[in-house]
Amino acid sequence: MGVGKLGLKLIGTHALISLVEVLVLLPLMGLWENSEIYQWVVGLVLMFIYWAITYIDINYLSQNELKRNLYWKPKGFIIGLIASIPALILYITAIIIKTSPNYAEIALRIWLAPYTRVFVVLEEQMPFIAIIPIIILPIIAGLSYLDGPRKRKKTLDAIKKSEADRAEKSKVNR
Repeated sequence: MGVGKLGLKLIGTHALISLVEVLVLLPLMGLWENSEIYQWVVGLVLMFIYWAITYIDINYLSQNELKRNLYWKPKGFIIGLIASIPALILYITAIIIKTSPNYAEIALRIWLAPYTRVFVVLEEQMPFIAIIPIIILPIIAGLSYLDGPRKRKKTLDAIKKSEADRAEKSKVNR
């Protein structure tokens, strides 16, 4: 699969995660809205879920490409850059538009739903602070892709060990 298609796939994954987190975030954050610790725990858990899903998705892709000899180290970073385009467009639009309410900023907050807690705390710096999660996505995608060979080697080593153990057990039974 080409880099563009994979970038679009990651955009779709991001959109789905953001939608789910918006639907989950509102009820969870409203449970104890006066508890700062609870708010941070929920916010950090949602960020972790988002990063974990991104890692798993890109790492799985990397391992599959290793099997097919299509592995290319910069590919993960490029996929992440492509997936950052919608957020970057919303970010630039939110900075340019100076109306109240700023619908581009609202859309940016929804798109970057996993980082809502950070945005609430740093309200005065919005939308400028949103550049940080936009930059983080290509880094996470790239590092996840680069981790594919390690995971693939670990899997192959486990298979070899299992086969050696099976051969050793079959010698004992004879």
